[in-house]
Amino acid sequence: MNTPRDIFDAVLARPAQAVAAWLEGVTIGEPVDQEDFNWEVFAFTMATRAGEEQSLPWARIALRTYEALAHRAQARAAHSLWLSAMNLRARLIEDLGPRPGDDILDPEIVRGWFQRVATLSPRDAQALLASSDLRALPGDKLLLLRDTKNALNILSRIAEPDLTRLHPELKDWLMLRAQLP
Repeated sequence: MNTPRDIFDAVLARPAQAVAAWLEGVTIGEPVDQEDFNWEVFAFTMATRAGEEQSLPWARIALRTYEALAHRAQARAAHSLWLSAMNLRARLIEDLGPRPGDDILDPEIVRGWFQRVATLSPRDAQALLASSDLRALPGDKLLLLRDTKNALNILSRIAEPDLTRLHPELKDWLMLRAQLP
């Protein structure tokens, strides 16, 4: 009987088209052939391969996996998976250039995700940052500021000049980035 490692290695040895077809027959996040399968490592491996090879087919596999896992996960784990997915998109946009309308290379996808993460306005964030001791802030506000900074770190890779020209409100966020915890 195949071990989880055997299954994993067999999948990784296939070309992208075969892996994409294989994904059609499994449920992401569930066991494969009644064996545990580390879907997070699979997504990370596919994302690494996509970045190294600048490959959109591998990126589609990684993003499909990250997104399916994020939809199944608790909030904090889902946030981490979305960070990984958007980091992959930003890397490929940097490497291959932005392509409006493309399901991977459209910077608007990353911007829209950032807007969902940054539930505060830049003005509200600035007011929280004016606190003399950030440690005195409620934990949920501190976490929100940190999540916003992590998302900004990804967005900043692709923001200039086109995205900030189209969305000038991003400039306020980008100027705050270094101040965020």
